[in-house]
Amino acid sequence: MPEIRIFVCCHKQAPVPAFPFLQPMQVGAALTQERWPGFQPDDEGENISAKNRSYCELTAQFWAWKHCRADWVGLFHYRRYLAPQPGARLPYRIEKRPTEALLRALGYDGFPALIGENDLILPQPEEMYVPVREHYATAPGHRAADLALMEQILRERQPEYLAAAERYLSGTRQVFGNIFVMRSALFKAYCAWLFPLLEEFDRRADWANRTAQELRADGYLAERLLGVYVTQWEARLRVVKLPRVHFDAIYTAPDRKMRALYRLLPPGSRRRAVVKKLLRSKDR
Repeated sequence: MPEIRIFVCCHKQAPVPAFPFLQPMQVGAALTQERWPGFQPDDEGENISAKNRSYCELTAQFWAWKHCRADWVGLFHYRRYLAPQPGARLPYRIEKRPTEALLRALGYDGFPALIGENDLILPQPEEMYVPVREHYATAPGHRAADLALMEQILRERQPEYLAAAERYLSGTRQVFGNIFVMRSALFKAYCAWLFPLLEEFDRRADWANRTAQELRADGYLAERLLGVYVTQWEARLRVVKLPRVHFDAIYTAPDRKMRALYRLLPPGSRRRAVVKKLLRSKDR
């Protein structure tokens, strides 16, 4: 049978249900002496583990690129998975924590068959009612200058992607999280495109006086670059888009504020976008 390996990125020990295609991964392992049983550390062999504070889950993606030989390769987070339920009404749902029983109820026994029928599995895009470029400029911990610099790097290094970049960044539907499952050849091609762009950004960017959240620029930029890459190639690929599952009670009690917001202002709704825009204006 074709092999599927989905790396579940964890910066702290977290429960990962025992499905054969889910591989728990310790990210930023080079920055600590701890090693967690059953977790693949991201600092073995060729790696960028020491860059985890700016690259976030991408240190796991880089390790998989250099070391994983599975037929399909994917990336989840300890608190963000995908649900194999195409056509869901909302772009994500909230659950307490990942358990084997919950994932079976979501359809994980049939997930490998769905993956095997496609080249690319992506999160369902979320309608934000504001262009991706503008959303980046106003999101907490993001700097508009970072995205502008990346667009300049694209113009210089990958001009054939400029039309796709403009379509995606001017659009209002976003793919969040650096979450995906890709056929191996596509995964390798994507990584070979992505990481040199981020390396060039690292070389040119102003890293002075950044908060801990602003230091995560590489991870934030990669989320948008994934959207650009998919925009460029989607017409030639077999793609399925699935809702995300957010787990809010892995380390703490359920987040009542987030759950109330989810009920009152569902993700992807216009009223959610309006309220968030008003709150951002108030904070300025």
